[in-house]
Amino acid sequence: MVLGAQVLRGGRPSRTLQARTWHAGRLYADGAVELLIPTGGEGDHPPSEAEVMAGILQRMGVPEEAILREDRALNTWGSALLVAQIARTRGIEEVLVVTDPLHCVRTVAAFGRAGLSAWAEPVYGSPMWREKWPRRGQLVRESGALVWYRIRHGVGARSRP
Repeated sequence: MVLGAQVLRGGRPSRTLQARTWHAGRLYADGAVELLIPTGGEGDHPPSEAEVMAGILQRMGVPEEAILREDRALNTWGSALLVAQIARTRGIEEVLVVTDPLHCVRTVAAFGRAGLSAWAEPVYGSPMWREKWPRRGQLVRESGALVWYRIRHGVGARSRP
């Protein structure tokens, strides 16, 4: 599954969204995955993150039947819950999570808390990793988000729901 990121005015993908989606498309092309679940709802600019990612994936040659959109989630926790629901209906127990390297820890923990075994697939080509200031900002954000997710959702706690 591919975690969403910002959609810009005019439905254009941010560089982060594009990097994540290209990475996922290459995984599909290499035969590493059979199904892609782009996740992310509509933010400030339509269409949804999932829809923008699906368009990029299709232009990369991924067939429509290999793309399963989750277009309601507005954050990582929402993605974890909604993708877990989709996965259960399809008998999927494990997911490969495509996102930025510093986002991987919280994402894998959130998906685990939602009931899925999740494996991180970090996108080292993302500007959130390659560029110094965005990387530092994301490190600070993720540090706080890990604490918040532990308090709010029990993510990282030893017991399961």
